[in-house]
Formats: sequence, C-alpha cells, structure tokens
Amino acid sequence: MRPSTGKGINILVCDDNFHVRRLVADVLVSAGLEQVHFASTGEEMLKLTIELQPRVIITSSRIPGISGLEFTRRVREGLDQVPRATSVIVMTDTPTQKFLSAAREAGVDEMLVRPFNGQALLARVQAVMLRPRRFVESVNYVGPCRRRRMIDEYGGPLRRFTDPLEDIGKAPWEAETNRELVRNCVTRISELAGTLSVGDRRKLREIYAAVQDAEQLADDVRDQSMGDAVRSLARYISGVGGAGMVDPEVLTTHIDAMQKLGKLGAQHQSEREELVKGLIAVVDKRLGRRSGERAA
Repeated sequence: MRPSTGKGINILVCDDNFHVRRLVADVLVSAGLEQVHFASTGEEMLKLTIELQPRVIITSSRIPGISGLEFTRRVREGLDQVPRATSVIVMTDTPTQKFLSAAREAGVDEMLVRPFNGQALLARVQAVMLRPRRFVESVNYVGPCRRRRMIDEYGGPLRRFTDPLEDIGKAPWEAETNRELVRNCVTRISELAGTLSVGDRRKLREIYAAVQDAEQLADDVRDQSMGDAVRSLARYISGVGGAGMVDPEVLTTHIDAMQKLGKLGAQHQSEREELVKGLIAVVDKRLGRRSGERAA
C-alpha cells in the first residue's frame, strides 16, 4: 500500500493486550496509515467507533465487554450514525469452521488468524480498502457479498487440534481452504451457465458477475493459472455477449478446465499451464484473432 493511500484515514484497533495493539499499529504506520486509534474494551470500541467513524476497524474476536462478531452485527444493524458498510477485520486464535461461518453470517469483511505477520495484516487491510466487496443489504443479511469469501493465508504453526489442517510453506492458493473457495466460485458459474438460454442477457450478466468474483478471488490467493482461465472466459463473454449470444460449448470448455484446475496442485503446473493455453486459443479462434494479435 502506498503511503499516500492511507493519509487521513482513521483506523481503529481494539485488543486488551497492549503489545498486540502496538504490533498492529507499527505495521499500519510503516505502510503509511498514520491515523491509528486504540481501544482496549468493548465499551471503548463502541464509543470511539461512533466518535471517529473509522474507515477500518481491526478487533480481536474476544475483548472485555463484547465479542468481535457481536460488534460487527451491531455495526451492520446500524450503530448510531456509523456507516453500516464500515470495514471490520476480526483477529482470532481459533479459526474453526464453525467460527468462520459465524463470522461470515455476522458480516465480517476479513479474518486474520494469530499468530500473523505484517504481510498478512496488510493483505487484509488492502483487501477492504482497495478491493472492497460489494455491500449487500437484504432482509436476511447485511454485509459484504459472501460470494467472495474471506481469505485464509494462515502460515503459523498448528497449535491446537481445531486449527485448519493446512500445508505450511506453500503459496496461498495451495491451502485447501482457499482452493475450496475458488472451487465454490467455479461451481456458482457452472450452476448459472446451466440455466442460461439463448439471448438471456440478464442471466449472462449474472454469469459475468460470478466470473468477476472468481477472478478477484483467484488473484487474491495468487493462483495465476486459475486467474488466467477465468479472465479468458471474461474476455469471451465481453467479446460476444452483447446480445447474449454466447456458445454454450465455450462456457462448458472453460468450466470443465477451471474445475480441473481446482483439483490440480503445484506438482501439475505444466498441465495447468497447458489447460490455460488451450482456453486462450479457443477464445482467440472464436473472436477471430490470431495469438500474435492478442499479444500485441
């Protein structure tokens, strides 16, 4: 994050441990986010949230007086004059599936598993500030769009039985939780494509939105091959989809390839790259372009 990006932006950090607050503040200030404020209790966090109306709130899941999820729910429901779309990042020591699901339902923007490093913290802050998810206000849910779910880049040691069983030291996209998120995006595209009829521009827009979500997530977890495959599909839809006249075969080819990419690991990198090249060639042919023209 460029230093100029964060000047004048209020960020509130809440934890009852002084050292945690200082660690978070040091990372933020070093990245140019200079307006960092602190709270050590739930009451103080609520008070400062109303007074300062911070752009981002980073809070522990458990603090004296209120939980991080309960605080998030109060913001989403409407806390005084605080914008309901205020970004909330929750730090936790217990990233169980039950807790992560509860966090999504509460409307948390991002999760941060402790112990974490500065890069992981800044990745979450950059996500909410530079690539915010679409905000949803409906009868049953208020919060960031859940189609693009929270990212798990946990890289610390497994310290308890309930911690996710991830392979340490790999790229973020190789973590099984992240791969599952990407596979869910592909499944969503497949489900929408299965109900697409000729000339249905409304449904095609839904598919394109799902493709954009998948592209965003693939980039966030740094899966280059998956990102390129999704971008190939987006390029095809943009190129021929104005009238809703897309070829179902091209959609199916991309979906099948993306599903396969979701199963192939880093040891199959050459196969992953060949799949992507094949998709690009298909789209080049359908759009009437030679590969050299596309590169130019």
